[in-house]
Amino acid sequence: MVNNKSFYNAFVFLITLAFTIFVVHAQNTEGPPSTKKVGYPLMESPHFNPIAVNGKFVYVTNTPSSTVDVIDRESDKVVERIHVGIDPVSIAVRPDGKEVWVSNHVSDSVSVIDTDPQSPTFHVVVATIQEYDSNKATTFDEPVGIAFASDEKAYVALSSENQIAVIDVNTRKIMSRLKISAQDPRSIVVKNGYLFAIPFESGNKTQLSGGYKQSNSFDGLITFDAFEHSAKNNNVLSIGFVEDLIKHSRQPDLDLFVYDTRDDSLVLTVNTVGTLLYGITVDSTLNIYIANTDARNDANGKAGSKKHGLKELENRPYLNQISTINLELALKDPNSKVTFIGLEPAPPKQPNRDLTFATPYAIEAILSDKYLLATAFGSNVVFILDPFSKLISSRVTVGAGPVGIALDNKNRSNTAWIYNALDNTVSKINYKNINQISIENTIILEDQTNINTKLGRQYFYSSALSSTGTFSCGSCHPNGHTDQLLWVLDTPIVDGGKQIQPRTTMPIRGLRDTEPFHWDGTQGDPYGGNNATSNNRHVRANCSFKEAINCIKFLINNNLNSTMKLMENERSTNKPLTDSQISNLSIYNFSIPYPPAPKRPFNDILSPKALSGFELFHIKGDSNPKQSTQNVCGDCHRMPFWTSTHTPGANGMDAPTWRGAYDRHLILPQGRLNIIDFPWIAGFAKEGRPEFKIWQMSWSGDYGPRVEFDPVWNMVLEGSTGFSGAFARQTTVDKATYSNQQTLDLLQILEAAATQGKVVLEAEGIFIEGSKVRKFEMQFDGSYKGGSYFEKTADRKNYARADLLKLAEQRKFVGTFTARHGAKADLFVFPQPAIWTVGPIQEQRGRQKFPTLTATEKTMQLSGRYFKDDALLFVDGQRVDGTVRVKDGEKVAIALAYLPNVGIHLLQVQEPEGRMSNDFIFQVK
Repeated sequence: MVNNKSFYNAFVFLITLAFTIFVVHAQNTEGPPSTKKVGYPLMESPHFNPIAVNGKFVYVTNTPSSTVDVIDRESDKVVERIHVGIDPVSIAVRPDGKEVWVSNHVSDSVSVIDTDPQSPTFHVVVATIQEYDSNKATTFDEPVGIAFASDEKAYVALSSENQIAVIDVNTRKIMSRLKISAQDPRSIVVKNGYLFAIPFESGNKTQLSGGYKQSNSFDGLITFDAFEHSAKNNNVLSIGFVEDLIKHSRQPDLDLFVYDTRDDSLVLTVNTVGTLLYGITVDSTLNIYIANTDARNDANGKAGSKKHGLKELENRPYLNQISTINLELALKDPNSKVTFIGLEPAPPKQPNRDLTFATPYAIEAILSDKYLLATAFGSNVVFILDPFSKLISSRVTVGAGPVGIALDNKNRSNTAWIYNALDNTVSKINYKNINQISIENTIILEDQTNINTKLGRQYFYSSALSSTGTFSCGSCHPNGHTDQLLWVLDTPIVDGGKQIQPRTTMPIRGLRDTEPFHWDGTQGDPYGGNNATSNNRHVRANCSFKEAINCIKFLINNNLNSTMKLMENERSTNKPLTDSQISNLSIYNFSIPYPPAPKRPFNDILSPKALSGFELFHIKGDSNPKQSTQNVCGDCHRMPFWTSTHTPGANGMDAPTWRGAYDRHLILPQGRLNIIDFPWIAGFAKEGRPEFKIWQMSWSGDYGPRVEFDPVWNMVLEGSTGFSGAFARQTTVDKATYSNQQTLDLLQILEAAATQGKVVLEAEGIFIEGSKVRKFEMQFDGSYKGGSYFEKTADRKNYARADLLKLAEQRKFVGTFTARHGAKADLFVFPQPAIWTVGPIQEQRGRQKFPTLTATEKTMQLSGRYFKDDALLFVDGQRVDGTVRVKDGEKVAIALAYLPNVGIHLLQVQEPEGRMSNDFIFQVK
């Protein structure tokens, strides 16, 4: 069945598309189409160099609006807004100044903007750089930093791929890829013939202490420092642990990679620069400066010495610093020491909380390399630092979340433009007087983000929430994700042990409907029951599932009164937010989705391996011959979001979500499979801790990987996170690409997705008629004249695809087509629809009983929420006809008009103009 799936899906896709176009065309009226509204999901994409000066203009990524905003340097006004891909995050100017390149983090593309004032395509996107495979999935995932080696050669950091793409500027093609043996490269610069790259999640050598032990009574690896007791109860081995967090000398910690741009050979790696690396600059004498935070999680993880809590951290989980290396010295002596410039007094001394520099981010050398101009993202400040004396000469408060600096030295004005990501503004500053930075102007950029969400986001990243003012919630959850570290927090002692257990940082992405919000089932728990700290006793719920926002508030209040505060005699000393501000912070926490699945095909037809992975994970289970009972992962990691609470037995630990597993190399609650003493981890660590290989061992144990279970990884890479595979995809059509088969295939897929209601397909560009150039904005309507593009103007002038391709052939058309989100994009207001097997969403109820349909029974019974009877239906990624009946108590009946072929299939529902649900299994016999 699985082997025939690809052929069948292709057949279904074509039939469904033809059926959809026929129906909507038959229903079409004679009047012109109406413009659909576009929504802008908040994705929390990371920035590096998001603002640049070129000629008369300043170019800045307006990330929430998916545009590049053009500011006139003289008037300080936004004079143009250029539509690019979804979530632009970085900008680089080609050395000759004739092009600006923009990386689109969610669209997995680079938009090339013509900036030659003499060109007919001035301030128009003239090319889209991307790459995808034969399965119609991107291989250019989550680009961030861009750097030019010359007018002919450029580099793009592919953060989730752990690679740097080398691109031929003229052909727009990827020539090669540089493998980074570390996690999440984002920030790259070129200077004097060298490429400098830093990985964001570089680590700090910490891990759980101990070795490993194989027990006949416990099939799998366990770590230990000292065993308190060991007893066999009901065929389960009960083990009490005493475990520390330690820095292990053998754990790799590669922080800086330097390449020769002539041949792209690696000439230097530098370690122990910091833990989370944000910004980098290199001056004319090849002094390298890296803005970073260095984690102190080993300071509060000493369980053996009874130092295992927040008090030991002194409210200083991270040190804010600038690390410096001289390239010439390092090339002569790779062991030459890194110099650290601390931005606040080191513990146990405490800084003045009003004069802190939380989360140093953007950094540039200024005034003939004598000083550094830098931003502190969490403190909302710009400051000047003398790197030689290590003294800060001045600081100024700007907008919320400064992430980018563009130097503007026209007429030696000593002006800089600062992009503030959290309030979406640009601050124009002057640093002519190094002892007093002044703000000359503030430019407000257009932003449709919900104001409550926007304010809550600012609180999340504000260091004012911490007692010392040195860190924020976002310090440990950067970009709504995880710092990939272990910490000992203020939670109850775990069952079977004598200490608070170290725990991995959890993402805040996709929190809704995954309560309780903690490994141990203690935070934001609307269900009660046993948890990992209750000694198998029933505990009361601490919030209500009827008002889910209160569960988030419980979690936030607990953290504000523990993790974020200076613990004195175990009592908190600071209340940083009002009740209304906590409500906004709670709304923000419910507003961050997981990014689109990185390998979901553009046409939503999942690969045969992914389909097999769904079957293995949720139905067939583990085929390990060493286990006496079948282990079906989905029994605990249940649909809709591959998570549940109330693990059976005395443990009570929550089963965490598998969504986003492709971007979390630190796994299990205590990172017990990431210990360097394990031979297989030692090898993987040297490769940069590739997530797949570490997760592969997590379902394999110490007896080697079982490749027959590998398709589960394809499920993780392709499974729905609420977005169609078509969402954010782009293509540019002009004389060079109008007949390109990949361009035509992608355009056809995007039109089909728009016709089926998955996305809103728009196009921007120009028409050229002789010496006249006219800019346009268009939208596709599959129901109008058999499918056509209409201009978003009063007369609604429309074109068939063939018309536009013909104009492109004649050099009369240049347009970029982008699949944008529907109007219902606010995740708090319009949560992702969820469907699962009949019963409560959170309970572990044994096997998931998926529906089976037959020729005489075409209706399936399931549970669901956040959609109504008008929900759209999709089978195997394609729109189908049928009926939806939502009943009381989250009971749903879905009837399909036509059955697909015999075998396993995936169902999705979609709220019109909103998000799509998870993939749900059903069978046909």
